[in-house]
Amino acid sequence: MWTRRDTMKWALAGGAALASPAVVGQAREPLTIMTPFGFIPDFIEMMNGVAGGHLTRHGFDARLLGANGTAQAVQQLTTGQAQFIRAASIDVIRAVASADAPLVAIATSHQGSTFHMISLNEKPIREAGDLAGKTIGIVSVGGTTDIFLDLILRQANLPRDAVRREVVGNSPGALQFVRQGRIDGFIASIIVPVVLRRQNEPILAWSTDKYAPMPSQCYITTREVAERRPETVVRFLRGMRDSMNEMLTQPNRPIFERAGAQFEIPGIRDLDTVVAVSDASKQELWLAKGRENMLRNIPELWASGFESLRRAEMPLPRDPAAMWTNRFIDEALRS
Repeated sequence: MWTRRDTMKWALAGGAALASPAVVGQAREPLTIMTPFGFIPDFIEMMNGVAGGHLTRHGFDARLLGANGTAQAVQQLTTGQAQFIRAASIDVIRAVASADAPLVAIATSHQGSTFHMISLNEKPIREAGDLAGKTIGIVSVGGTTDIFLDLILRQANLPRDAVRREVVGNSPGALQFVRQGRIDGFIASIIVPVVLRRQNEPILAWSTDKYAPMPSQCYITTREVAERRPETVVRFLRGMRDSMNEMLTQPNRPIFERAGAQFEIPGIRDLDTVVAVSDASKQELWLAKGRENMLRNIPELWASGFESLRRAEMPLPRDPAAMWTNRFIDEALRS
């Protein structure tokens, strides 16, 4: 959350702007938003914000770009090439802690973790203690899954070298490495267990929230944008709110088809699976803390995330409380 000083400062400078809706007929404000990794189906609410006209209705001439990793998205944000990005809270915390990046989370789109530990039923990894002596697949060295594995090990009081790590990517195909004995299990995004279950694969999967709960995916901006353009922040969040509400109340197949006409969505030819993944995301990730808390930053989740990183002796921001705020999303959800 903001410090008291920030709150007073913005209450004086931005309060009137927050209360003013976009003027009908006014020239649209240029807006660039960015995903951290292309246009995979998980970013559908951002694609729908553009393709479905939700951001247009809130006064924006919006374009959505797909970065090649969170680092690139953060760079584009901090240099002013984008005004908002979506990113994992753990990646943003690390960016702020290591480089004092001027970032703030203005909402949490995914309150449940997008990552799961996956193993075969015949050789299950049921809990953190089962990891000792195992070989575990990760998406990339030093990436989010690598960090989550460290956090899980610390919860079981296991050292980092208690497991061997193999880079296997983020694909259902990694299950074949388990069958071949190359790895014992792997961490992947929610799309992987959803696809494997649709293929009737005998897997055991559990969320990293079991050991390291924290905000998952957040909407991020810079302190400069938040301070100088508070009305832009609120209108952007209203667009995301409307996009997500449409997806929660309307059939998603036409929404994906509409977005697919504008964005190159991997796997869109298997639309049934894409929609199934989206349905799982909505229930398990968007609404993890209840419909009434959708998009809100949950204080307990942020506190838990900071504590997990502290226990793992990882760097923390100088002022963790300034990493997030509900000021703008509370305003956006009021009307």
